[in-house]
Amino acid sequence: MNMVSTIPNHLGILQSPLFAVASRSKLRSQKISWLAELANWTHAVTLTMHRPKNGHGISNDEVARRCRLFLNRINRRIYKHGTKRKGFRIASVAFLGNGPYADHPHVHLALQKPPDMTHEAFEQILNVMASTTKGLGKEFDIKPYRDEGWLGYMVDHGFDGWMERLAITAVCPKH
Repeated sequence: MNMVSTIPNHLGILQSPLFAVASRSKLRSQKISWLAELANWTHAVTLTMHRPKNGHGISNDEVARRCRLFLNRINRRIYKHGTKRKGFRIASVAFLGNGPYADHPHVHLALQKPPDMTHEAFEQILNVMASTTKGLGKEFDIKPYRDEGWLGYMVDHGFDGWMERLAITAVCPKH
């Protein structure tokens, strides 16, 4: 049974456009708060995907695969065998975007550097991995994470349901 149909609607509140806007706004705020609490984000990253020459688009599954490859390469570079043996990984969350005409697949990420690594060293690894990971385009943008505005941008411009596939909390060695 649909939960909305069980709520009495004798005042017409549920059909009100203001109710829908308020609900979306509250959900947006909850997503941003949840994402902000996942990690102490340090970097905001945008990756574009290499487009195939045959003119066909790239599936969301293929974009997710390329994004996981990028993240896996970063984790292996930082934690070496600890990635596989002990499950060490950086915290990350990713949202897929397709551009205004649905022909420009890209991914927005928030990443947390390992606590024992400098911002500069982590950014250098990100640059190397973004420029050498197969399937990623030549355009990428790596900036310091400043505030929850980046998370809001990701929520507003990303696809719902995609975040759950690539939201990963950090597992780091003890210091």
